[in-house]
Amino acid sequence: MQSQTDYLQTDLTRDFPRTRWARQRTTEWTLPGLCWDMRVSTSFGEMPVQGLRANDPVRSATGTYVRVTATDKMHLDEDFLVSCPDAAPIVIPANCFGPGRPRNDLVVSPHQMLSTSANPAAPEFRRARDLLGRPGVLRRPSYELTYYLFHCGAPATISVEGLLIPTAP
Repeated sequence: MQSQTDYLQTDLTRDFPRTRWARQRTTEWTLPGLCWDMRVSTSFGEMPVQGLRANDPVRSATGTYVRVTATDKMHLDEDFLVSCPDAAPIVIPANCFGPGRPRNDLVVSPHQMLSTSANPAAPEFRRARDLLGRPGVLRRPSYELTYYLFHCGAPATISVEGLLIPTAP
């Protein structure tokens, strides 16, 4: 009579090599967000994104102020980042799109939309992951991180580190 171990080794794994047991990682990260200490233009100057609260006025692309209606944060731990490597943040170096655009290194979610054009009247938005081919733009490996989001109640374009980013309600 066959033992249970022999049965498992002969019947279940015979047709499937061990290398095929693991699932393929095809998960694409689809949430926008800004990382710690990215500075948002507000009515009282530049403010870190983690300090934004509901009703804070943020400066829009047109120069008017819109109120933050809600803030949110997503903490990603090491286990999640291993299972979804696409969630690792993308670093856009200072002055990547011209002088002062962005003012400092910008660390964002791969799905975050950014304006790559110098004309604020006609911004050209692209996802951060689409910029990976540019010089200096890279994915930052991380063991854990927190993405911060804020909503303005209506679609708005806000200045973060000198770049325009769209926000959804």
